[in-house]
Amino acid sequence: MVSASAELLSPMFQDTLEMLALTSAAYRRHDAAGVELAAAIGRSVHKREKDLTERLLAGDPAATGLTFIPAHLERVGDAIEGLLRCLRTMWSEGTVFTERGTREINQLMETASELLECARDVTLTRNRVLAQHVELESLRFHDMASDFARAHEERLIEGVCLPKASSAYLAMVEKGKPDAHSSGLGAPAATDPGRLPRPRRRHQQPLGHPSPAPLRVGSGPG
Repeated sequence: MVSASAELLSPMFQDTLEMLALTSAAYRRHDAAGVELAAAIGRSVHKREKDLTERLLAGDPAATGLTFIPAHLERVGDAIEGLLRCLRTMWSEGTVFTERGTREINQLMETASELLECARDVTLTRNRVLAQHVELESLRFHDMASDFARAHEERLIEGVCLPKASSAYLAMVEKGKPDAHSSGLGAPAATDPGRLPRPRRRHQQPLGHPSPAPLRVGSGPG
């Protein structure tokens, strides 16, 4: 049975999922209108976070583990806004990616969306099996993103990739990496509501993540 407190979170999850879907579609189709719509949803996510957190704090004491999820979702929105900035810069500079680079970025965004859907379901159902799945797949996703970036940097050193496209590619991979605020955010709440980590301050980078590059997307051939 879904608690009333968990149901309050469903629309905010839906907004972040729609924001990511629009961003992914805009990347594939060069859709400027989709970027603007995603940005508008992002502004709504920011506005909703404080009100929703206050409502959760005033609600069922048993739902304590849910009270930080709006802040985590806001951070997911921040990351997607970073992707939107990358797209705008790519288009303004005429940056074009190879088939391999395009395929890898598509794969990252599709997987991120799947994990965010699972995180939503974990939050609503508190299903421990699904929570463990999300935690495991989040680690795999992080490894996949790291492998993409590492292989790309090796090709760049070999002179296979153009530096301009490289900068864009690595920035999008960095924005797409999951952390405690993205794909795995529902798992701790399912296994133990008290374990859900408090969100980091905005200026802090996720542990183990390098500072984001100036911009970065386009893996070279090979």
